Amino acid sequence: MTAAATFPESFWRSLRHLNQYRLFLAFSLTLGVWAFPQYAPIAADDIQLFLVSGVLYGTAAILLSGMERLRQTVFQRQLYAQVGVDILGISWLMHLSGGSAGGLGLLLILPLAAAGMLPSLRSVLAVAALATLILLLEQAWRTLGTNLALDGFIRAGLLSMGLFVTALLSHALAKGARSAAELAGEKGRLAEQLARINARVIQELPFGVLVVDPAGRVLLANSQAEEQLRGQFHTDCTLERCSPQLAELWAGWQREGKAQAHPFQVERDGGRLRARFIELEPQREAGAIVVIEDVTEIEAEAQRMKLAALGRLTANLAHEIRNPLSAVNHAAQLLKEEADAEVRARLCRIIEDNASRLNWLVDDVLSLNRRDRQNREKLQAAEVIPAFVEEFRRNESVPPGVIQLEIEPAADFCFDRLHLQQILWNLCRNAWRYCRKQAGSIRISVRHYAAGTDLDVFNDGPPVEAKLQVHLFEPFYTTDQKGSGLGLYISRELAEANQAQLRYVERPDGALFRLSCARFPC
Repeated sequence: MTAAATFPESFWRSLRHLNQYRLFLAFSLTLGVWAFPQYAPIAADDIQLFLVSGVLYGTAAILLSGMERLRQTVFQRQLYAQVGVDILGISWLMHLSGGSAGGLGLLLILPLAAAGMLPSLRSVLAVAALATLILLLEQAWRTLGTNLALDGFIRAGLLSMGLFVTALLSHALAKGARSAAELAGEKGRLAEQLARINARVIQELPFGVLVVDPAGRVLLANSQAEEQLRGQFHTDCTLERCSPQLAELWAGWQREGKAQAHPFQVERDGGRLRARFIELEPQREAGAIVVIEDVTEIEAEAQRMKLAALGRLTANLAHEIRNPLSAVNHAAQLLKEEADAEVRARLCRIIEDNASRLNWLVDDVLSLNRRDRQNREKLQAAEVIPAFVEEFRRNESVPPGVIQLEIEPAADFCFDRLHLQQILWNLCRNAWRYCRKQAGSIRISVRHYAAGTDLDVFNDGPPVEAKLQVHLFEPFYTTDQKGSGLGLYISRELAEANQAQLRYVERPDGALFRLSCARFPC
């Protein structure tokens, strides 16, 4: 990298202004002395020399201006040359105008201010020292062999001090400007690098990305989006012209804040696409980023997983049904041959128990079918939970006092009422099965927070062993011979259908299941 590249553009503009000042100075001094020689503060026999010097100074200014425009010489060398020409030229014109008493020495302030742009403080001080030395030598030459007072040295000394102060202040300001320019340049390079990285990442994404302005014009589109939408998005392309299906979704999103839920298809042989809109600003009017996903493979994979799960469910269901049916068949055969009334009654109970087990199993399987049929509503825990507990106690013959409630008055949540009853029934049935059957053995507590509501079902029975916790929500997994193994699995599925979460919380004094529900919106 050349030295010229280390100086900000503002420094080059300052150098250009210095050239313009030099040209104006040479032109005005030369023209003034030539037009009004009687008012020139110089001896009459020196006017010709002054005019020649002014012309030479102006010529040097023109040459330096050409060098600055071409920028073939590095900034620092050009600055040395310009300041050097100014110091020598102005000092010589000052000498021809009566020395420091003539007033032209003040014109050195601007070149010394420009010298402050040099990066080295030593260089700045050297330039100021050179100007001071020339001033003092000129004053010494002028007073040599005369009886003049020392007031000329005082003027030269004060002017020299002013030159040093100007150079130092300018250097401090230029140093700050250079640091700010370097920082801005570094941030600019970093921004360019990030822009290149972002562009590369967007192009390599496995899904399509479009950036759309409020009028529906496509500002950016990656190759994946063009391939999915079967089109090319140029600068003036709009969604309505280049992708009518996406334009319809875009219009719906602008009106209602949400797009059509179902995937769309561009052409008959095209993939099934799903669009998701992300606001560029908090207001939708500012445009959006459109993420387009091809859900063809996802739907096919989901269908394969669904069929595989259905196969496993069918196999497990057949296994679960076979045992009760075998018991019923065996009891029925014995019932035909048994004459003892007591034995016949016991065999009838076996048939009834296994028939009830089969009925529970069918009900559990039907609950899976009701997973996606939901009617979420805002439920007040203080109204719903006590009514459920009373119904559960009557149906399961639970003594009073076994179930205790701890419900915050303001606790509410969004849930399907039938789904909530199914989940609570499964949790409370398990709690009643494993608790100590004492007063307060089962505790149902509801607490609400800013983000949602937690519903806890606790029983004082033995905690679930760590090795069994990973299987709690698996279908057909049970440690009870009379259980179907679907209760917790169905409860979790119903919870997820209502945007809630059901999980087991470890406690040393019992077993706790927590249902975390969303509050709003329903």
